[in-house]
Amino acid sequence: MALTTDVRHAVRLLGRSPVFTATSIVSLALGIGAAATIYSLTDALLFEPTVGVKEPSRVVDIGRANEGSGFDNMSHPMYRNLREHSQTVDVAAVDFGGGPMSLGTDGTSERVIGTMVSGNYFDVLGTRPALGRFFRDDEDRVPGERPVVILSHALWTRRFNSDPTILDRPLRLNNREFAVVGIAEEGFQGSSMIGTDLWVPMAMVQVVRGRPDSSMLDEPRGVWHVAIGRLMPGISMPQAKAELNAVNEAYKKSEPRANQHHTINLAAMGRIPGPVRTPFLAFIGFLFALTGALLAIACSNVAGMLLARAATRRREMATRLAVGAGRGQLIKQLLTETMVLFVAAALVSVPLTYWLVSLLAGSLPALPVVLALEFGVNLRVMLFAFGIALVTGVIFGLAPARHALGADLAPMLHGGNSTVDRKRFRLRNSLVTAQVALSLMLVITAFLFLRSLANAADTDPGFKTANIEIAGVDVSLSGYREQQAVELASRFRARLKAIPGVESVANARMIPLQGSGFGLGSVRVPGVQGDRDDGRFDSDWDVVSPEYFETIGMPIVEGRPFRDSDTVGAPWVAIVSETFVKQAWPGQSGVGRVFMQQVGDDKEREVTIVGVARDAKYRYISSANAPFIYVPMSQQPIPVMEFYVKHAPGRQVAQEIRTVMAQVESNVPIVMLQSFDDAVSLGLLPQKLAAWIAGSVGTIGVFLAALGLYGLMAFLVAQRTKEIAIRMALGASHGDMRAMVLRQAAALGAIGVVIGLVLAGAIGTLAQTLLVGVPPIDPASFGGTALLFLIVLAIAAWTPAKRAAATDPATALRAE
Repeated sequence: MALTTDVRHAVRLLGRSPVFTATSIVSLALGIGAAATIYSLTDALLFEPTVGVKEPSRVVDIGRANEGSGFDNMSHPMYRNLREHSQTVDVAAVDFGGGPMSLGTDGTSERVIGTMVSGNYFDVLGTRPALGRFFRDDEDRVPGERPVVILSHALWTRRFNSDPTILDRPLRLNNREFAVVGIAEEGFQGSSMIGTDLWVPMAMVQVVRGRPDSSMLDEPRGVWHVAIGRLMPGISMPQAKAELNAVNEAYKKSEPRANQHHTINLAAMGRIPGPVRTPFLAFIGFLFALTGALLAIACSNVAGMLLARAATRRREMATRLAVGAGRGQLIKQLLTETMVLFVAAALVSVPLTYWLVSLLAGSLPALPVVLALEFGVNLRVMLFAFGIALVTGVIFGLAPARHALGADLAPMLHGGNSTVDRKRFRLRNSLVTAQVALSLMLVITAFLFLRSLANAADTDPGFKTANIEIAGVDVSLSGYREQQAVELASRFRARLKAIPGVESVANARMIPLQGSGFGLGSVRVPGVQGDRDDGRFDSDWDVVSPEYFETIGMPIVEGRPFRDSDTVGAPWVAIVSETFVKQAWPGQSGVGRVFMQQVGDDKEREVTIVGVARDAKYRYISSANAPFIYVPMSQQPIPVMEFYVKHAPGRQVAQEIRTVMAQVESNVPIVMLQSFDDAVSLGLLPQKLAAWIAGSVGTIGVFLAALGLYGLMAFLVAQRTKEIAIRMALGASHGDMRAMVLRQAAALGAIGVVIGLVLAGAIGTLAQTLLVGVPPIDPASFGGTALLFLIVLAIAAWTPAKRAAATDPATALRAE
C-alpha cells in the first residue's frame, strides 16, 4: 500500500514538470532501445531454445584444439575414434553449414541446402521425426551404399505440399535417386544457426561433394566437420573432456598420420560453432559496448537533471524532515520517482526496439546461407529492457536522492545557503564530463569506420567489379566429374556470351573479398627459402578460364594470359602475382621460371610461370599483398565454378543468365546469382554494421551531451545569481560574467574531450582489424571530432553565459 502511494505521488510530481519528464523518458528510451536491439541479436544467437533438442544442457560442442587452445573442426577418423571409445559422451558429427545440392524433378532442378550428418546425429540431439524415421547406423557405414535422406518440415511443406506418400517415392538429389525415410519435426533446423533443407548420411559424401572416392572419410588430416555430443547421466563437462583427451592420446599413438599436437576441447552447445565463436562474440561485445555507452550517456544526462531537481527541493526535504519524516522514507520516495521515470522509459523503448530491430534486419544484405534465427522482440528482450531500466534507475537515482538529503538542511528552512557550494556540483560536473567523453568516443568510432568504408570504396582491389554478374554452379551436384566440367564450362561460356549486351564471359573457382581462400598444395621454389619452416611457400590459388583476366580487368603485367592450348598433356603452367615474384626472385623476371606444386604426400609436379598478374586484394580489402597463383581450368579442373558475365552498362541480364544455363544443362542448379559489386560489399558487412550503429548512437550522444552541458550551466547560473550580482555590483562587466561561465563550461568540455580521446584510442586499437587504410589513432578523425565537440559545447554554453551577463545586480540582490 505504501509503495502504491509513493508511485501515485511520484506520478503527480513528474506530471507537474512535463518538459523534464518527457526529455528524461525520451533520452532513456533511446539508450534502452539501442541496447535492447543488440540484445535481441544476442538472444537469437545464444538464448533462443533450439527446436527439437531434448535436454540441451547435456549437449556439448566438441572441437579440436592446438596444444590446448582454440576450437576447430576435426577429421572423420578422429570423430569415429572418439565415438567408438568414449564412455562418457555419445558423440555425433555434422558438416556445419551444409552445402548446395540439386533437387531434380520433372526435368528441372532446384538448389537446396543439404547437411551431412552421422547416423546417430538425431538421436544425440534427442529430436523426434514428424513422419517416418531417422537414420540407422548401418546407413552411415559403407561409403555411397545407402542413399537415404531426411527432409526438413519446411521443404516437405513447401515443395511437396505435406504429402505423406513422399516416403514411398524416390527423390533425385545430385542426379542420383535417394529414398526419403523421414520428415523432421516442424521448426527443427539442427544444432547451429545455419538453416538446412535436408540431411543425408556422411557416408554419402561422394555424392554430396561430387568426389570420385571416399578419401574425406579416411584422411586423418582432412578437418571438415564439427562434432557434438550428449553427456551421459551424471557426467560433468570436465570429466568428459578428460576422458576424450585420453582417448585422443591413444588414437595419436596408433595413427602416425594424425596431427600429434591436437587435443580436445568442449563447450556448451551453441548456435555459433566453436571455430568462429570467439570472433563472433567479440564483435557482438563491441556492438554492446557502443550501445552501452549511449545508455550511460542517457542515464548520466537524466541523473544530472535529477541532481538539479534535488537541489531545488532541498527546502521541501528540510520541511518534511522537520515535521517527522525519516531520511530513509524520503530516499525511498525519491528513488520511487526515479524508478517511475525509468520504467516509463522502458515502456517507450519497446515499440522503439521493434522499429530498430526491423531497421537493422532490413539493412542486412542478402546472405549466401539461410539463418535459422528468430531475430525479433520476444519476452526475454522485453525483460532485458525492463531489467536494465531497473538497474540503471537504482544506480543513477541513488546519488540524487542522497544529494537531496545529504547535507544539513536546517539553513534551507530559513532561506539560507542560496549561494553555490562547489562540492555540491562535483558529481554533476562528473556526469557531464562522462557524457562528453563517451559521446566523443562514439563519434570518433563512427568516423573511423566511415573513413574505413570510404577508403574501402576508394581502394583499388586490382580488378573491376562494375557491370559484372556472377553465377555460381557446382556441376558435381548433377554427377559431372572434374574432366567433364571443363567441357560443360566451355558450353556455358559460349551460350552466355551469346546473350545480347554481354561483352565477355569467364569462370573461376573463387570470388575475391569473401574472406576465404583456396589451396592446391604448398609450393617449393628450387634454390629459394620460403616463409614456412620447411622452406616452402604458402599461397592462395584460383582456377580460371583464359578469359578471366580480361573479363574482370586484371592486367597481365608480364608474359601472357592462358591459352586454349594450355590443356592436360601440355606443360603445366601458371600465372602468379607480382608479390610471388618479388618474394621468390627479387628484382628479376618471373616469366619462364618454375616452381614445384605438392600434389601428394611425397609427390610434386613442375609448373612453369607464363605470366605475372597485377597484385590484387583477394581475401579482404584490408589485406596486404600476398603470393597468389592462377592455374588454367583445362589443366586442373574443378566442379565448383563461378561464371563472370560482363555486360554493357545498364543492361539487366540476370534472368537471361538463369534461362540460358537451364537450357544448357537443366540438372545443374545455379547456387548463387548476384552482381560482383554486391558480392564484394558482403565482405564489408561488419564495418558497415559497426559504422551504422556507431554513427547512430554517436549522433544521439552528441545531442545528449550538449543538452547535459546546457542544463548544467543554466542551473549553475540560476544557483549563482547572488554571487553574479555581487560581482557585478563590485565592478565586474557583462563580458566578465559571460567569460566566467564559458570558462567553466570549457574546463568541463576539455576534460571530457581528453578522456574521450583516450577511450576512442582504446576502441580504435581493439577494432583495428576491421579498419581499412585507417590507423586506430587517426589524426583526422580524432582532431576533427574534438574540434566539432568543442564548437557544439560552446554553442550549448552560450545561452547560459549570455543569461549570466544579462543579470541585473539590483534586482537580484533585492530578491535575496
